Amino acid sequence: MMFLFPHVLQVVSAAESCHTTNGLIAWYQHPCKLDCSTTTAPFDDSTVTFWNLWMKVTVPCMLWGFGTAVGELPPYLVSKAARMSGSTDEEFAKEMEEAKSKTDVFNRMKLWTVNFTEKHGFLGIFLLASWPNAAFDMCGMCCGYLLMPFWTFFIATALGKGVVKVNGQAVVFVNLFGSTAFQVMLTGFDYLNGLVEAVSGQNFQISVKVAALRAKLLAKFKQQSRFAPEHLFSRDDDKRLVLEEVLHLYHTEDKAHEIADRVMEAWDKNGDKALELCEIELAASRTDGKVSLSSLDPGAPTSFLKVCWELFIVCLILYFVVSIMNQMAQSKQAEYDEAKVEELRRKGDKKK
Repeated sequence: MMFLFPHVLQVVSAAESCHTTNGLIAWYQHPCKLDCSTTTAPFDDSTVTFWNLWMKVTVPCMLWGFGTAVGELPPYLVSKAARMSGSTDEEFAKEMEEAKSKTDVFNRMKLWTVNFTEKHGFLGIFLLASWPNAAFDMCGMCCGYLLMPFWTFFIATALGKGVVKVNGQAVVFVNLFGSTAFQVMLTGFDYLNGLVEAVSGQNFQISVKVAALRAKLLAKFKQQSRFAPEHLFSRDDDKRLVLEEVLHLYHTEDKAHEIADRVMEAWDKNGDKALELCEIELAASRTDGKVSLSSLDPGAPTSFLKVCWELFIVCLILYFVVSIMNQMAQSKQAEYDEAKVEELRRKGDKKK
């Protein structure tokens, strides 16, 4: 989210600013990315259509989606290795029976995921991967535990995440970020608001609330949009940013003065009350060498609900990992016990 969808916002905004999509370079790391000087006629917005905008972003979106599919392999491989270390079908059935007898959310989700993937196989994995499913790590672990073939799991995951899910998200965000498409959407909301008002007699101002929500979302994505550190100094002759200039970067934020003060305090390493390129470069990511306004702010707030959900997912994964470790330990102990019993049986036979 921090990389891809701010990029989609930048592409849509650049196309509308350049009034054309012809020649507009949308590749993430290209040096001429979203530069209007590379564009060609016509410059009358006739090419700034949903189809052309979607075509500009779909390949980066799909590459990102395939990358997330690769990221699902470790839970699958770890779980499969644990399952192949000696667990038997009887032990698996026993574990499922124990899960059925319990009512906690972990066992219910575990049971549902296992049953769904076991019943539907390739199609089940494809469906689970085709929407923003934050609990998909559980699915990967279950597939490994069920010894699903590698290519069955990976191809289904790649198609779901890298084709269906990301293109669905791209459609939503291109429409959301594009001014023309969003105005069409507002017309629909106005019609809906009229129907609701006719029934209830109350004007809920749905389109106004949706527009406000969109503005808030756009502001958030703009804060997360990534760019080279040099971009901050492209219009500054002395190549230095003083407090007033930093304040202008965050002027749309509610607490712009507080944010500007935090940024200056965090990155003004030499204490000259100005930010230079060498100081901003310290904030650049090691992965892409870029920064964002959000990353420059050391006190950028994190959503409480987001933190709670991430903690829930972490607990869910840890619970499943612990259950795998317990299963491995029980399997090894069973092998040891069987070997010990066999040894005692042999000794008994010799005495006879």
